[in-house]
Amino acid sequence: MQMSSKAGRRTFIIFGLIFLSYSILINFATISTGNFLAGHEAVFIGTTIMCFCLAYLYPQFKENDERSKRIKEKGMFFSYFFILGYMVLLIFLFQIDGFMLDGLQTVSLLAALTISTVFISFVVLSRRY
Repeated sequence: MQMSSKAGRRTFIIFGLIFLSYSILINFATISTGNFLAGHEAVFIGTTIMCFCLAYLYPQFKENDERSKRIKEKGMFFSYFFILGYMVLLIFLFQIDGFMLDGLQTVSLLAALTISTVFISFVVLSRRY
C-alpha cells in the first residue's frame, strides 16, 4: 500500500519533530549535568536532520525514476568524499591533541556527520537536478 505525498511528508515531519524534541531534551540534560557530548546526542541530531530531509524528498523519491536514482547515486558519491574529509580532519585533530574524545563519542560523531551529510547532499542535489 502506497502513502500519498502528503501523508508521507506528514509522517516524516512528525518523526522529525519527535526526534527534535528528544534531541533538545537529551542535550539539555547532558549540558545541565556537565557531561556534554556523551556520545548519543549527535546521533539524535543526525536522525532529526534525516527525517526533515526525507520529508522534503519524499515526493521526489516516491517514484523510483531516473531522476531519483541519479540524485541518490550522486549524493552517495559526494558524501563519500566529505566523510573521508571528516575522518582525515578527526585523525589530524587527534594527532595534535585538539580533541579529547573516547571511542563512543568519536563513532557517534562520525555516524551523525555521515547521516547528515548523505541526506543534506540529497536535498542539495534534488534542487540541482
